[in-house]
Amino acid sequence: MLQYHKDDSPISTQSFMGIVHKRRAVILFLFVLIFAVIVAATFLVPPTYRANARVMINYQIEVEKEHLLHLVQVSDKSYFERLSTEPLIIKTRSILEPVVDALGLDSGKASAQASAEQATSNREQAIEALEKNLKVEREKDSNVLTVSYDSRNPRLATDIVQQVVGEYVKQRPGLERDERVFQFFDKQIQVIKDQIDEVEKRGMDYRMRERLISPDKQSYFMFETLGDYDRRLSKVRADRIAKEARLKVIREQVTQGNEIIIPNTATGSSPSRYMYINELSKNLLDLEMQKSDLEQRYTPQHPDLAAVLAQIEKGKETIRDEVKELVRGEELDIKAMYAEEQALAGSMAQVVNTVTEMSRQEYELGKITIGIEDLKAVYSMLVRQREEARIAANRKEQLVQVKVIDEAQLPHTPVSPNKPLWIALGLLLALVVSFGVAFFIEYFDRSLNTAADAEYCLGVPVIAAISDFQVKPVQPEAKGSGQ
Repeated sequence: MLQYHKDDSPISTQSFMGIVHKRRAVILFLFVLIFAVIVAATFLVPPTYRANARVMINYQIEVEKEHLLHLVQVSDKSYFERLSTEPLIIKTRSILEPVVDALGLDSGKASAQASAEQATSNREQAIEALEKNLKVEREKDSNVLTVSYDSRNPRLATDIVQQVVGEYVKQRPGLERDERVFQFFDKQIQVIKDQIDEVEKRGMDYRMRERLISPDKQSYFMFETLGDYDRRLSKVRADRIAKEARLKVIREQVTQGNEIIIPNTATGSSPSRYMYINELSKNLLDLEMQKSDLEQRYTPQHPDLAAVLAQIEKGKETIRDEVKELVRGEELDIKAMYAEEQALAGSMAQVVNTVTEMSRQEYELGKITIGIEDLKAVYSMLVRQREEARIAANRKEQLVQVKVIDEAQLPHTPVSPNKPLWIALGLLLALVVSFGVAFFIEYFDRSLNTAADAEYCLGVPVIAAISDFQVKPVQPEAKGSGQ
C-alpha cells in the first residue's frame, strides 16, 4: 500500500463544506466551550477603574535673557523637548515615596512582627508597583500632562492620582534649585570662618598675655592723658614762673628797704595774707599822713606824735614779718610746683613709654592677625554671593509654573473589562479555534474518503462504489403469523 499524504489531495470547496459537516460536532463543542468561557470571564473578572488628572506646565523665560537674546516667545523645539522630561520627573522616588507613605500602600503587605528588612522590602515593592501602574502621558503638541492610575478600588485610584499630582505641584519648582551651589558656598564660608576664628583666637591669646584690650582705644586714651598732663605741666610751669617773678620783686623791695607794694591782682597759696599785707600797708599810709599832720603842729616829744611814730614802727615791723612769712610760703609753693612739674614730666615720660610699648604690641598683634581683614572681606563676599544665589534660585523656581487644570474625580464607569469588545473577541476566537481544530484533525486523518483516494492508494481502478445508506432495524414478526 502506497504512503498517503493529504498534500497530494487538495481540498476543494465541496470538500471544505464536507469537512465542516463531518466535524460539526467538534466545531460546535469547541465554539460553545470557548465562547462560554470568555463570556463567563467577562462577567466574573473584577472591574478596573481609572482616575485621571491633567496638569499644565509653563516655562517662563528670564527677563534678563529675554532682553539679551531679544526673545519674545518660545517657538523652538527645546521647549517641547523639555516637556518630554516631565513624565520621568513625576515617576521619581522623591515624588512616589511620600505618596506611598501618605496612603500606606505598603501597610497591607507588612505585619506587626515583620522585621525592618521586611518592611523596607515591602516599601520598595510598593514604590515599584506604583511606578509601574502610574501612567503619565503628554497630550500631543501641548504642554498638558495626563496622570492616570488603574485600580479595582476607584477611591484608591483617585487618592493616588491626587497625591501624586499634589506632590508634583509642590516639588516641581524646587527641582530647578541646584543645591550644589549652596553646598559650595556653605563649605567655603565655613572654611573662611574657621580661619578667621583661628586668627582671632591667636590675637585674643596675645591680648590676654600682654594685657592689651584695644590698641586703638588705649592709644586714644593715652594721647588724651598725655595732652592733659602737658596742659597741667604748662599751667604749673606758668604759675611757678609767675610766683618766682613776684617773689623776686618782693625780695628786691625788702633788700632795698623800699615800701612793699603787692598788686591787688596777686594770688597765691594764701590770698588772705596778701590782703592782710595790703591792709597793713594802707593803715601804715594813714599813720604816715597823721604823722605828717602832727609834725606840723607838735614836736617829736609830744605824746600824740610819739604814739603815731610807735604805731608806724610797729606796723612796719608787722609788715616785714608778714612779708617774710609770705616769702617763706611762696618759696614752699615754688618748691611744690617744681615737684609737681617733675611728677608730671615723669608721668608724661611714662605715658610716652606706654604708647611706645603699645605701638610695639600693636605691631606684634598686627603680625599675628595679618590678613584677617582680607579674610573678613572674603567672608562677607561669600555670604553676599550665597544670598544672591539663593535669590536667583528662588527666582528660578518661579520660572516653572505648574497648574492643575483637571483634578482627579472618582470614576464610576470601569475601563476594564470592555464587555462588548470581549464578547466580540470571544466570538471571533471561538470561530477561529473551533474551525482550526476541525481542519487540524482532518489534516491528520489517514482514512479514505473518496474513490479517487482509493484509486490513488491501491493503484487499481474502482469498479463500483456504494453510497451511504441507513440500515433500517428489523421488525420482530408477530406471534402466530406464519404458523
